[in-house]
Amino acid sequence: MDKRDQPAQGFFYKLSQVWRLFATGLAFCIFGGGALLLALTLFPLMMLVLQNREKRRNAAQLVICRCFRLFCFILDITGVASVDFDGRDKLVNARGKLIIANHPTLLDVVIILAQMDRCQCVVKHQLFRNPFMAGVVRAAGFIRNDDNPEKLVADAARHLRNGDCVMIFPEGTRTASGEKLGPLQRGVANIAISAPADLIPVIVRCNHDTLKKGTPWYQIPPSKIRYNVRVGSTISATGEIDPSQVRARQARALTAVIKQYFCDRLRHDHA
Repeated sequence: MDKRDQPAQGFFYKLSQVWRLFATGLAFCIFGGGALLLALTLFPLMMLVLQNREKRRNAAQLVICRCFRLFCFILDITGVASVDFDGRDKLVNARGKLIIANHPTLLDVVIILAQMDRCQCVVKHQLFRNPFMAGVVRAAGFIRNDDNPEKLVADAARHLRNGDCVMIFPEGTRTASGEKLGPLQRGVANIAISAPADLIPVIVRCNHDTLKKGTPWYQIPPSKIRYNVRVGSTISATGEIDPSQVRARQARALTAVIKQYFCDRLRHDHA
């Protein structure tokens, strides 16, 4: 390569980095501002128009999913991140299924919900106090994760029995930087056993160690973030365990099955 080309390439690389830093910051502003706008305008209007709580919740979830799809489009056209998603039909056609996914980055829930029409979610309780997101998660009727564990399991199981899909991250939080998968919580297994409901695993891969727990948003990777997301084969909640055992042992057994499933598929992690 001609050495005269190197300064030009260096210049364009730095220009790309500056643009993606600006675009990332802009994307987060759009996300927070859009959430606040919905909470102050459309969702209060829904409360007046839709008196039925279930219909109102379903409508709010549809709006959220569509907005997340638009947000993913914005990320793509601005050069921040792109998504290669395989198996969308499995999610769209699912009824009464527990959707589980590994949680490598901050955008995982956005990417998955963007593929669906509606879905119930178990979310961090801090979001119910977040000035931007509180109105959104309340309008959608999402389940907060700081309730009594038995109540959380009962609420999620009730939604599943009613035919709703429920999404939850078995790790409970984002995967730490440099790790493939964090420790799994048994709440997922308890929900699946209590309903009972089969599980649809979603494997999320990212080409950069970015937007992980402890990694600031402004730490821009050297190239565009690329997500590779695959919906896996359904895991039977009842077929993987011995029903004669007490629920604690059943939950441990099912949690081990889930962990092995994700570990097998993330062993050669790439996007």
